[in-house]
Amino acid sequence: MNNDIFTGQWKEMRGALRSWWGKLTDDDFERIGGQKDKLIGVIQEKYGHTRDQAEREVQGRFNEYGDANSSGWSRTGKAVEDMKDKAYEFGATAASRAREATAGVAGGLEKAGSYLKDNDFENIATDLVGLVRKYPVQSVLVAAGLVYLLSRNRNN
Repeated sequence: MNNDIFTGQWKEMRGALRSWWGKLTDDDFERIGGQKDKLIGVIQEKYGHTRDQAEREVQGRFNEYGDANSSGWSRTGKAVEDMKDKAYEFGATAASRAREATAGVAGGLEKAGSYLKDNDFENIATDLVGLVRKYPVQSVLVAAGLVYLLSRNRNN
């Protein structure tokens, strides 16, 4: 990989560089600034290599990177595309579920409204007693929650 290609792909290669040379810091990346010679110097400094060792290591890594990305897609670019696809998929699924939930809530409110409209107090009380008998534990928990909320409002 020549210097022009290295400088052009610097930003997308930073993740690979981090995985290859874990001792490099953000400050090192800023100092290198996409220049191959500076990278070689920093590798030499951080890892105690000779100049030749650092050059061979950098060139070998760049060759691996170039081979892995010979299809024109970088790993980073492919990962970004995959993440975009997943995000779009997630968004579409979330929107679909939100529409279903909204329709369900709207239908439930409509049913509740028509129930209250169609029934008088005696029928509602009878239905409520039936629910309490059918679900006694849940009824006690709901009642306790209501008492708690009402007492908090009263204290404020």
